[in-house]
Amino acid sequence: MFADLLASFVEMRRPGGCEVIFLFAENDDALSVGPQVDDFRENVPEEVRLELEPRAGIPHARNRVLDMALAADADLLTFVDDDEVVTRDWLVELVEGMERRRLDLGGGPVRLTAASETMTAWNAAVFRHLTHRARRRNGDRAKAAASGRDHLINIYTNNWALRLSTQQRLGLRFDERLEVSGGSDTRFSLQMKRAGARIGWIPDAWVEEPTPLKRLTLRYHFSRARDQSTNAVRLSRKGPLRALWHAVARGVDALLFLLATPVGGRFAVARAVHKLGAATGALRGAVGGRSRHYAPAAAEFHAEAESTAGR
Repeated sequence: MFADLLASFVEMRRPGGCEVIFLFAENDDALSVGPQVDDFRENVPEEVRLELEPRAGIPHARNRVLDMALAADADLLTFVDDDEVVTRDWLVELVEGMERRRLDLGGGPVRLTAASETMTAWNAAVFRHLTHRARRRNGDRAKAAASGRDHLINIYTNNWALRLSTQQRLGLRFDERLEVSGGSDTRFSLQMKRAGARIGWIPDAWVEEPTPLKRLTLRYHFSRARDQSTNAVRLSRKGPLRALWHAVARGVDALLFLLATPVGGRFAVARAVHKLGAATGALRGAVGGRSRHYAPAAAEFHAEAESTAGR
């Protein structure tokens, strides 16, 4: 999947008037992607830098790349996930949106694509629900941008751009205490909003995310919804009563979708499992529980093979 991302970087259009630098940080005990990055370096005209971040955890890797960008004296830092591919016009649209609106933090949509493996009926049901939610979310955010309300949304590093002069002025970094819970990008976005930074959505800056089968199971669908809901409670500072109300509402939704199973089939079950996960996560957050979505025990879902489990 990382090789597919690199190939999409080779093919993407470059924004006019910009000097592009590619920055990679491998989050592991030792570098293993060096040969891939060396091959990539031979296929692009731009400077390519690779560094090791041995402290395990996504916020450590994000801060390493942030430091690399500051050392390079960059104006804008963009992020995508290493299991995504960028569309041909992604960077052009992202930079144009940041500059036209003078955004401090901007983000764009992610389009989910099917796994290369043959999906079971249950895999297909989960994938259908994920794409349904993604289309609705992307549509809502595009409408918010059109109406000038996109300053209210959070921006995630799966498709993200930051104005580094603002970051330096505010002194914000990714919270390294969230190394196993996830959500350090959400907290960064919330801190930017609270500091009065200009935040916006760039609806034409698309990336695509191929979805492996191991993330298309009911078990993972439940656990991801649970952990995201726990983070939402903690990061948005919801009080216990509000979190409990959220849990009850999501639980009722889950029951209704289960009752609709004779009509909705597996798709209704996938929706119910997601709502049940969200309800469970809200309850856990209400009593002070924490997500461990990226703990070592869950590495099988976030790495391409056992040999890359530390990344």
